[in-house]
Amino acid sequence: MTASIENLLKNSNLPGPRGNLELMYSFAHSANAMEISECMSYLRDDLRNSPEEFVVMCGLVGYAVLNRQNLPGCLAFLRRFASHGSWRIREAVAMGIQETGAGNMDLLILHLKSWLDGNELEKRAVVAGLCEPRLLIDKETVNEVLQILWDITLGFSASPGKISDAAKTLRQALGYGWSVAIVHHPIAGKKIFEQLAGMDNPHIRHIVKENLKKNRLLKMDKAWVEARIAGL
Repeated sequence: MTASIENLLKNSNLPGPRGNLELMYSFAHSANAMEISECMSYLRDDLRNSPEEFVVMCGLVGYAVLNRQNLPGCLAFLRRFASHGSWRIREAVAMGIQETGAGNMDLLILHLKSWLDGNELEKRAVVAGLCEPRLLIDKETVNEVLQILWDITLGFSASPGKISDAAKTLRQALGYGWSVAIVHHPIAGKKIFEQLAGMDNPHIRHIVKENLKKNRLLKMDKAWVEARIAGL
């Protein structure tokens, strides 16, 4: 075991409610291929709330940083873990997506669109990966993200009844992702969100309600939020 991996295991803050994300990002931005490979050697099915889980997270984000110039290959690697049983591993996939996006959003969005044909957890990775304030810099990018959120959200219209746990996880991500995108392009965001608010599907209404609870929308336009709530 190398000293860097030993440090990750020792200072992961797991088991516990929150992993040491500062350490994770510090490692990810300095790790070499051998260290990343060693991190991934800790991967197994049951990693929940363990130091080893944290080490694999570091490996995934580090892989994204190291390989961001090979975007198709990098995303193909990350996608393999988007449906892992560990929510932290799934979150690391989203963080990895974000690491590839800076200055690279056109290509990132282009390649992530293929994930929309995947399962609910893969779609969840897209939502969590793209709905990140530091990536939503220009309005053209936000328009693309809003369209992706629209397409994913409309997928719930085919399932008005009981949904799977994976679909609930996707719904949860959409329950905040819309608000992140809307505040970065309010004119376009409010227009498309108002169309969602008029739909009768219970899962879509749940997504709408959850976003309307977010302080970022209240700070953006309190009167608009209150009008949407009244309309529900």
